[in-house]
Amino acid sequence: MDGENLRRELADITKSLRRTLERELHAGGGDLIATAAKQKRKMAAKSGAGTAPAPAAAAEEIDLFGEPAPTKPAKVTPVTAFEAPAPLPALDPGARAAIARAAEPVLAKIAEEVRACRSCALWETRGQAVPGVGSALAGIVFVGEAPGAEEDRLGEPFVGRGGQLLDRIIKAMDDARLIPGLRLDRSTVFIGNVLHCRPPENRVPLAFEVEQSSPHLRRQLEALQPRIICCLGKTAAEHLLGSKASLASMRGRVYRVYGAKLIVTYHPAAVLRNPELKRPVWEDMQLLAREYQTE
Repeated sequence: MDGENLRRELADITKSLRRTLERELHAGGGDLIATAAKQKRKMAAKSGAGTAPAPAAAAEEIDLFGEPAPTKPAKVTPVTAFEAPAPLPALDPGARAAIARAAEPVLAKIAEEVRACRSCALWETRGQAVPGVGSALAGIVFVGEAPGAEEDRLGEPFVGRGGQLLDRIIKAMDDARLIPGLRLDRSTVFIGNVLHCRPPENRVPLAFEVEQSSPHLRRQLEALQPRIICCLGKTAAEHLLGSKASLASMRGRVYRVYGAKLIVTYHPAAVLRNPELKRPVWEDMQLLAREYQTE
């Protein structure tokens, strides 16, 4: 291999590694690595002092991800930010049904506009724009970062491996009756992204691209009138909260934006790469359910 080809190959490897690290950071994997390193240092310190690390507590429940789930709700201190508290959108099923009926034509119109959008250069490389799916019936919205390859091919959000895990998470919540009397599936919640077109090679969205796409999401949220929004990953959280922070620091807090409560959890893609995240995600879903049922 001559020098020019070697330099080109090394540049490609560096670019691919940078993109992978970028995606891991925005999905929350960086927090996991930092936490693991911190725990390792603590264990080393204890070992040096002649004290063995305490064994993990035995699990008394198993969640539907196949991982131990806490028997008690996670201890969190809700924090309200960015908006003064106001009455949340309706909880009553009849009122939610009325909101869903009113939102349906609005969401359909926004979907048409998303599919025709050429506000940034992503329309030139996309297969299909991905406007979002679901309804306002439950008053729960899941917001991710951007479509991937499968979403770009099918025109629907969260249909790849990460989407299949999100479906399992929603089904686990429904099977566990975390919100009594409320059916949870893709037809009753709404699932979307802050960016409606796939970035080339699944790179992290550029600020300009998110800025051009965000009015569509804002109008969707206005029509949906959710009681609670769940941000899946760092990109969605930073956009909706208008603040940059580590995903770990944003978890466990309850914010108020767009007239709804908002919580943050790890992106399903991060959970697929790091099974250790299953437990904190399940804790976050318990938090979502508790906050949904309270004003």
